[in-house]
Amino acid sequence: MTEQQNITDIIGIAEASKAAEAVRHLVASRPDEAPSMLAAIVRCDEATPQVLVEAGKALWRLGRRGDALSAYERAAKADPDGPASLLLEHSNSIMDFFNPDLLNP
Repeated sequence: MTEQQNITDIIGIAEASKAAEAVRHLVASRPDEAPSMLAAIVRCDEATPQVLVEAGKALWRLGRRGDALSAYERAAKADPDGPASLLLEHSNSIMDFFNPDLLNP
C-alpha cells in the first residue's frame, strides 16, 4: 500500500482500541516513515479524536513532542471531554518542569 492509502485507512477509525492498534502497526511496520505519516495524520481535517490521541502518543514516544502536542490540541478541540484534554494538560506540565538545582549542581 502507498503512504496515502495507509493514512486514509487510519484517519476514519472511531474506536479507540482499533485506532491504537492501527497506529502501533504503522510504527512497527514502517519505522522510518512513521513520524512523517503520523504528522500527516495530525494535519488531516478528517482525523477522528481517537486517531489523533493515538498518533500523539506515538509521536511523543518517538520524541516528536511538538507534533504530539499538536495532535492532543486538535483532539481536545474536537472532543473537549475526551482523553486528549488530560493528555495535553499532563504533557504541558512535563514540558514546563524546571529544576534549578540541575543547572548548578
